[in-house]
Amino acid sequence: MLDNARRFRRSFRVARTGARIYLGYKRTQHRARRLSPPEAEAAWAARHDAAAESLYRLATDLRGLYVKAGQFIGTRTDVVPAPYTRSLSRLQDQAPARPPAVARHTIESELGRPISELFASFDDTPIGAASLAQVHRATLSDGREVVVKVQYPEVGGLVRLDVRNLRTIVRLVAWREPNFDFRTVVNEIGQQVPLELDFVREAEMTRRIRQNLAALPGVVVPQVVDGYIAKKVIVTEYLHGARLLDRERREAMGIDPTVFARTVAEAYGHQIMVDGLFQADPHPGNILVLPGGRAGLLDFGLTKDLPPAARLGFARLVVALGDRHGEGVLAAFRELGVRTKSDRPEDVFPLLAVLFDPRPLDTDPSAQTAQQRSTMAANPIEAIPGDLVLLGRVIGLLRGVCASLGTPLSPMEMLRPFAEQALAAADPHSPTTGPV
Repeated sequence: MLDNARRFRRSFRVARTGARIYLGYKRTQHRARRLSPPEAEAAWAARHDAAAESLYRLATDLRGLYVKAGQFIGTRTDVVPAPYTRSLSRLQDQAPARPPAVARHTIESELGRPISELFASFDDTPIGAASLAQVHRATLSDGREVVVKVQYPEVGGLVRLDVRNLRTIVRLVAWREPNFDFRTVVNEIGQQVPLELDFVREAEMTRRIRQNLAALPGVVVPQVVDGYIAKKVIVTEYLHGARLLDRERREAMGIDPTVFARTVAEAYGHQIMVDGLFQADPHPGNILVLPGGRAGLLDFGLTKDLPPAARLGFARLVVALGDRHGEGVLAAFRELGVRTKSDRPEDVFPLLAVLFDPRPLDTDPSAQTAQQRSTMAANPIEAIPGDLVLLGRVIGLLRGVCASLGTPLSPMEMLRPFAEQALAAADPHSPTTGPV
């Protein structure tokens, strides 16, 4: 349990960091009005660098939910200024790990046997450390290579406290700056992240998604090892491959970047449109490049059962957007529960470009972000459901995959075949294009 003093110190640190970042931006905003354009640009760049580094230090010091939030922001090259992605992308599989003794104690307590009986070998050096757990390589007595995911002690209490702190900060920011209202996002995090603390549930979700994607030959989901599952420990098979962001190893494998990007898109298109069960916390650290150009998907702690109405509504949005059918897009928005200040097609399409279109690889990040903010200010989103927030994270991942591989593909175009398949299955007599 967390003592009251630790709770206070943690909450105070978050509030102090948030206040410093907010006040720093307000000072830069006032100062930039008196500067020439090049000087203002330099001032904003310096402010972004300072704020991003403050968030990185906050995440590495406090860990828990803040590492997870930083990992997500670090993948959103299409939304945040470049300094944020440079600083926070360091959190991908580089979160601070706990000492080996802590991991060993958790494993033995959860599985009820000493390490020497559970594994023929166990590597005390973790191969990855994330926001809620770290991962170790091991070998079973039958020679199978496995990975052991171990939850951090007290992380449950930290997550509950962090969610409360985030809700408070976001509520205050939304009051002061109405154009930056992220309460829906934080509410969804508050509902979904606690599910990640149950590794028994994660094992079941991994099995289900592995079975659902078995028909896709280019996609691999690791097998769960029966008898090695507990509330805070999960053991799965080890997949030999390269991390998506490891460009040197990836290129040495000689894969076709465009084909690989489509393979990843097919995996998520099938999960969302066909199965209605998808990995809702995607980031590059959860994708492996396997021999033969196959894609290995890891970590199903946060999965989402998508209601049929939301699944079909998103499918209609994908098709209507591809056809640039204004009335169809608006109908899909209404079906999904999205409200914007203006519902005229000419006002909605620029907003969709911000949310779903691929970012050109040669676009300057600061210019891109300024343009997107202008679009959002012109027609702000007044309501967006939590399901669509999580779907937006998948689109963000696919955009990041395409950018990392140097393939200027549109995630929505790659998802379209699965959207059409879902709509055809729902109503074989209705066309999947044209008015929705």
